[in-house]
Amino acid sequence: MPTRRLCISAGLGWMGAQALAQPARQAPLRAVGSQFARLFEGAEGQPPKGLAVDLLTQLFGDGVRCEWLPWPRAQLMIEQGEADILVGPYRTPEREARMLFSVRSFYSDAMVWYARRGEEARWSGEFSELAQLPVAAMRGWAYGSRFERLKTSLAQLTWVQSVDSGLQMLARRRVELFAANDRNCQPVLQRLNLADTITRCSPPLDVLHGHMAFARSASGEALSQRYDQAFERWLRSAEAAELYRRWGVDKPVTAA
Repeated sequence: MPTRRLCISAGLGWMGAQALAQPARQAPLRAVGSQFARLFEGAEGQPPKGLAVDLLTQLFGDGVRCEWLPWPRAQLMIEQGEADILVGPYRTPEREARMLFSVRSFYSDAMVWYARRGEEARWSGEFSELAQLPVAAMRGWAYGSRFERLKTSLAQLTWVQSVDSGLQMLARRRVELFAANDRNCQPVLQRLNLADTITRCSPPLDVLHGHMAFARSASGEALSQRYDQAFERWLRSAEAAELYRRWGVDKPVTAA
């Protein structure tokens, strides 16, 4: 198992190791996640970086350690109580049966189809038009209730393991549409020199909201409440606005 890595933040000016830091006699909280562009980036065995890493460090100081893992393994660890925080899952009914979610999301994504430039009209908003069209989507991702309800009608749906694979299949005309989101796709499109070749379609499939999740246990419930209280205060701080600006992620709207 990879060594736990300390969450690293450039600016710890707000809560730092104050209200939520673990007492010295307790082990640091273990936060696990996988590849989320701008939120939790890295590779197995390497220290992750991103908005979520810095956010958790600002809330918990040196009382939390972040670890990058494959997504199925990270989810399983939170379900089995082997980790304390799962970073970034979209809230779905199926997942709510297996883990506790933070009250407020810390980011949102519009889930969209991507097409080759000039072929965006392949998606008009009606799934019936895609019944016999070769399309691709990411294995293990949530795409919203409508997609879940209608995906069985997609006779030529291919599940892919990475955004790179989906975009390359689209560029090579192996599929006609690929379902993903801008936050994950834009960096890959730039890296693969496909930004002028592939573009998003309208309307979106759905808008999903990413949360922190916790184990369904007494300790998980207590931790989720601590996180919710701290996040609500932190979200109104100048440090929060700066952190979202630095990572290029839209800041959630605070409560009135």
